[in-house]
Amino acid sequence: MAARKANDRPPPPVVRYAPLGELKVFEISEAELEKLESGPPGQVHLSFALALLPSALTVFITIQTVEIKDNRIYNAYQIAFWLLAVQGLVSLFSWWSASRSLKGLIQDIRSRMPEKPGIPEQATRSTDDSDPNTT
Repeated sequence: MAARKANDRPPPPVVRYAPLGELKVFEISEAELEKLESGPPGQVHLSFALALLPSALTVFITIQTVEIKDNRIYNAYQIAFWLLAVQGLVSLFSWWSASRSLKGLIQDIRSRMPEKPGIPEQATRSTDDSDPNTT
């Protein structure tokens, strides 16, 4: 195998730079960073809600479409439906309320940014002949 020469390198890639119109930098505390790092709060609650609510719907459809003659089995289906539905709704509400806290944290961080300053302009004195203040 022939050794490659140092001059056989391919040319460097062409780099094109498109500047941003404006770049905002936000300072955050360590605690805020840890909250953001942990991800959206309540993801487990959403997972439970997405598992329990369709299960409750399945049990409900079964109760409505199948004729169950034994009262014990019918009552077991009723209890299963209500347990799944209530726990699914509680999990859904827990996820919804927890997701609002992350939005609040992000809004607090964004609110630290001062309003966009106006374009600085230097005042110039008019040299118009009709101006009585000019000499």
